[in-house]
Amino acid sequence: MRKLHRQGRTGTAPVYKVLVAGGLVLTLGAGCGTRVDAAQSKKGQQQASAQESAVKADTVQVGEAKVPRFLTLTGSLSAFEDSDVAAGAMGKVVSVHVERGSVVKKGDVLVKLDGRSATASLEEARAQLSLAKSQQQLADADCARSERLSKEGSISSADFDRSQAQCRNAAAQVASATARLSMLEISMTDTTIRAPFDGVVSERVVSVGEYVRQDSKVVTLVALDPLRLSLTVPESSAAFIQKDQSVEFTLTAAPNVVHKTKVSFVGAGLRNGTRDLVVEALVPNKDRALLPGQFATAKVQLGEQQLPVVPRSAVLEDGARRKLFVVSDGRLEERFVQVSESSSDSLGVMAGVRVGERVVAVAREDLRDGQKLQ
Repeated sequence: MRKLHRQGRTGTAPVYKVLVAGGLVLTLGAGCGTRVDAAQSKKGQQQASAQESAVKADTVQVGEAKVPRFLTLTGSLSAFEDSDVAAGAMGKVVSVHVERGSVVKKGDVLVKLDGRSATASLEEARAQLSLAKSQQQLADADCARSERLSKEGSISSADFDRSQAQCRNAAAQVASATARLSMLEISMTDTTIRAPFDGVVSERVVSVGEYVRQDSKVVTLVALDPLRLSLTVPESSAAFIQKDQSVEFTLTAAPNVVHKTKVSFVGAGLRNGTRDLVVEALVPNKDRALLPGQFATAKVQLGEQQLPVVPRSAVLEDGARRKLFVVSDGRLEERFVQVSESSSDSLGVMAGVRVGERVVAVAREDLRDGQKLQ
């Protein structure tokens, strides 16, 4: 090995080159390793300092309160009444008094049929009834006379029985003519088709000149105030549903608007095919802002239960999960929790925290598990 020495400028540190047999050359500069070690040390100190930096956050103590229990269900709105109004009589359509979207009251005229044939039949039935009543009067007079003669012994028993039978026949003819007249009066009335309830015409089916039968549909009429909110309850939760329970629901078209109502009708049993229970709630709709067919997500209040409660602001959503930060030994502990649905500013926690623990009052995205709390 050969050592070479080069004298640098005055005041500068010497540089040594060491040559090693085998072709390897190592160059060492004075102070080089010291600069690398210092940089690494500084970086480590910065990381350690970041880990130990304390965060500021207000905390609150986990309390306890009675929290409403909710059952989340899905369903849809439907008309309170939805009817395909039938003609009820045979005849030609002579006038249609409504269009799609027409608002009608019970008894308003929808369609009129040609009533000339019904009018003629009605007049004939009235004449038949008048004739039957006249014949009954004659028969009653004969019966009275035969009864008097029978008491005197002036007529035979056969003649007396014959006259009594004629009286009964005359009374039956009057009853038959009266019934036929009543049916024809109904048919005459049915030539004017009226609204069976307050509602809105959703479809007009017939036009002037068409011939309809008794079972022919002329219009479709729906009642929009109130509407029915139909909900399906799974078999596992069916036993908890009762009439008059509070219901809150939102529509897909307006998810931020909460509507409130109560359970009005509860099915008598589970449906065979789907094994679920159908319940209905009536929803006021005076301004007709809600429409049949809209999809709804509803929460039915089942009662109350004692649970730990935290402010709603203390809980963060992490995808499908929810989490909060608990203060433990001066540091933050991230916990995923199961909360109970609530409509107030606080949330009931079913699992994840205990009463008396302290949590960050307003959870933030920059908070991390293990951070020191100032």
